[in-house]
Amino acid sequence: MTSIKTNTGAMTALQTLRAVNSGLEKTQQQVSSGLRVANPADNAAYWSIATTMRSDKKAMSAVSDSIGFAKAVLDTTYEGMDKIKDELVTIRNLMITASSLPPPATDGYSNWTDYQPDAIYDQSQVAKVDAEIYQHWQQINSVVESASFGGVNLLKNDTSEPTLPGGKTEFTTGYVGGQVLTVSIDTKDTTMINYNRTVDNLWNQPGSENMGYLDGTLWSANIIFPITYVDAGEVKMNENTYTLRNVEVRIAANNLDRNFYYNALIGQMDERIQAVVGGMSVVGSAQKRVGMQDEFNTNMIDNVDKGVGRLVDADMEVESARLSALQTQQQLAIQSLSIANQSPQTIITLFQ
Repeated sequence: MTSIKTNTGAMTALQTLRAVNSGLEKTQQQVSSGLRVANPADNAAYWSIATTMRSDKKAMSAVSDSIGFAKAVLDTTYEGMDKIKDELVTIRNLMITASSLPPPATDGYSNWTDYQPDAIYDQSQVAKVDAEIYQHWQQINSVVESASFGGVNLLKNDTSEPTLPGGKTEFTTGYVGGQVLTVSIDTKDTTMINYNRTVDNLWNQPGSENMGYLDGTLWSANIIFPITYVDAGEVKMNENTYTLRNVEVRIAANNLDRNFYYNALIGQMDERIQAVVGGMSVVGSAQKRVGMQDEFNTNMIDNVDKGVGRLVDADMEVESARLSALQTQQQLAIQSLSIANQSPQTIITLFQ
């Protein structure tokens, strides 16, 4: 039956066209955005999982920045310790050289005053070596003060920082299950000068636990301070430009065995050098740990990207083929609707 009131064929063709247009619009959105799940309406479960994973990825990216900072701090610390180790080796070797030189003249030692020039001593060969040693102490102090990255300097422990031993330096290395992962090293393992100490002692002996590698005294007579010393509970810079003169004065004044005391001094330098090497090993281990965690964190970020992509990304090959098919269907649906709309016109011929 053909009716001029109700065009069933046009209604069917229109429904088909609407369905095709709806599919075409969805496919075009997926093609333009690259996503098959762009909002909860597309797939609530996949959208929720993907959103959570994207949030975790942002945390991992923040961790990567923190790891980059940690690597820079550790690299700076290691380079500083390596330079100081080389300077300590040079000072030790200069001490060995001085021990083989003729002892300075003893005239005037009875009137000798600490921190003041000594014309008789300054004319000796030992004094020339002593002057060079002072320059290396100054270089070490410069390294300690400048080995800083982003305001973090692990080679010195300021008065505002934790008391040694016991203080730790922590670096962020990961984020898993809502928890921040860290790696820590003992602050004492990297401290060259502890400005937070209150006493000095013979280094590496009972009572020296709170001292850095360059703190305390270098000689059993408690007269040689490498860079700093404690005065009335306050750490001050050592302004004495002499190191070996102190040894020579005590030896000459007390008629001591010169070789014995030089060997003791050189032995203490060796102990400090080995301690610094041990600290470098700790820093090197932390560098390796942070580097491994950085690689793992980078891989995790890549895996999150892959996982999210599998859940919500559109398959562009499939969507391209579907887009072409829907465009063809749209054209056919329009033609069908046009034919259906023309169908009532045929009724006119019956009345002619």
